[in-house]
Amino acid sequence: MDMKNRFRKEIALDSQTIAMLSFKAEKEGRNLKNYMEHILKETAENLVLSENYKSNIDSWLEKEREESVGFISKKAFLTKLNEI
Repeated sequence: MDMKNRFRKEIALDSQTIAMLSFKAEKEGRNLKNYMEHILKETAENLVLSENYKSNIDSWLEKEREESVGFISKKAFLTKLNEI
């Protein structure tokens, strides 16, 4: 993987979780960091969107195209809020 397309994220895990992950990493012959990257990438690649979710998103996008979603700008919202 190209290093330019990698991002660093800090995570905080309790010591028990780290111990369990370290044990699993060792069993697979990996270091902890590599193991965590591996399982996160594998999880992301296996993500499957449900048909219900896809249908809801498609419906929302269609409403947005028709401008019937009902969103207003932050400025308009604050104006309405001050009118109350």
